[in-house]
Amino acid sequence: MFFVVEAFLRDKGYNAAISKTKWEKSGGVTVGNYEFIDVVHSDFKRYFIDLDFASEFVIARPTNIYENLLQYLPRVYVGKTEDLKHILKVISDAAKQSQKSGDGGAANRDGGEIVVAFDSVARSGTH
Repeated sequence: MFFVVEAFLRDKGYNAAISKTKWEKSGGVTVGNYEFIDVVHSDFKRYFIDLDFASEFVIARPTNIYENLLQYLPRVYVGKTEDLKHILKVISDAAKQSQKSGDGGAANRDGGEIVVAFDSVARSGTH
């Protein structure tokens, strides 16, 4: 699917490329990899496209708050890198809180500040 979207964007005149990254654990074993489409617009603004964005944030035993936050994530993300950094900060903080609770999803602390922060990005139309 990445190749189809990249080819479409290139046909429309965009500077688009599939980017791949991976990270290794000691011993040279690949423990993770990630693909996305990087687009540079004619005004030199960079855009990030992830065709399966929401699924990247599924974790084992999430809290109710984390599960609710995931509902705000778009399935496909198209937006600026700056907005993506903000989203990643909010969702990473929520994931850490979820993992620290260790209650298998039973925690139901307020967490309103996380949802409000994330909702402001979601409503900005960057996804």
